[in-house]
Amino acid sequence: MALSKIIAEGVDLTDTFAFTGTVTGAGDVLDATTTVPSEGGAVTTNLVQGLTKAWIYTTNKTTYERTGSFNVTSMTDNGTGRPETNFTNNFNDTNIAGSFDAGYNRAVGSYTSDGGITTSSFAKYILSTSGSNADVASVGVGFGAQYVGDLA
Repeated sequence: MALSKIIAEGVDLTDTFAFTGTVTGAGDVLDATTTVPSEGGAVTTNLVQGLTKAWIYTTNKTTYERTGSFNVTSMTDNGTGRPETNFTNNFNDTNIAGSFDAGYNRAVGSYTSDGGITTSSFAKYILSTSGSNADVASVGVGFGAQYVGDLA
């Protein structure tokens, strides 16, 4: 099919196409080593390592039922102020960083891992401003978290 015919009539995807040689221009396949320029263009960054690998948001303050999530199967309530995020796809190792949000107006003081980090889950403490464990239900807010690291 001549190029002029394609431009004039478009491409019928039900046609049979035969290619010889090397076909280029379709783009590269992204893999674990793909780098892209930074926003300012001064450096490059690894595209795969720079992504959030799991996140969850819940507005249910008692059962941690998911409102929205990615790569999260469920939340487990391990006791007062001790939610655990369970991942759909495991991480490669326990070198996982998590950031959490469960308060407003300083109703909740801080969040920290409770040491229960595995490749398939991340347990944490939610602490009140007084330093004691606090369920998000006690301060009337939802819970959000995101996790970064290498997936298996």
